[in-house]
Amino acid sequence: MKNFFIILIIKISHFVLKIMKKNGGNILGKMAYKLNPNMLKDLKISCPIIAVTATNGKTMTNNAIGHVFKTAGKKVISNTEGNNMETGILSTLLKYCNLTGKINADYLIFEVDEGYVPIIFKKLKLDTLVVLDFFRDQLDRNGEVESLILKINEFLKTYTGNLILNNDDPNVARLRTS
Repeated sequence: MKNFFIILIIKISHFVLKIMKKNGGNILGKMAYKLNPNMLKDLKISCPIIAVTATNGKTMTNNAIGHVFKTAGKKVISNTEGNNMETGILSTLLKYCNLTGKINADYLIFEVDEGYVPIIFKKLKLDTLVVLDFFRDQLDRNGEVESLILKINEFLKTYTGNLILNNDDPNVARLRTS
């Protein structure tokens, strides 16, 4: 019952933001987490989840994959405008769920910040992970590239879904042999 009221508050907030011509980005997810730290885990998701992660190229690849599925007539929910950390993904899901927290879609396709893959998919069941690249241009946010690689590699030790790796990036190609 608590989640019903949280989702209702979020939906009203989203409506107000739309009237003000604002997207809201992460704010809806931040509000939901304040009210229920387990909100992401509490949503009812029964469709496959595809995630795209990298230091570069996430948005374009995510949107292209989503476009392919939509063109095939599938109902896709995706964070096409970015917002690729935990609160942004939660914001996207809350915009599209019903008041009981059920997500009605054929696929969820998310661009996910490379540092947040282990955090988000500890709470959601990931079916397919696409890893594009690891470059040094995100050092201000993620620290050394090697720490990102180790973080993703640690996640992959228990990950049982589909894995698509960009073999042209030697940092990504290493993940297969680690």
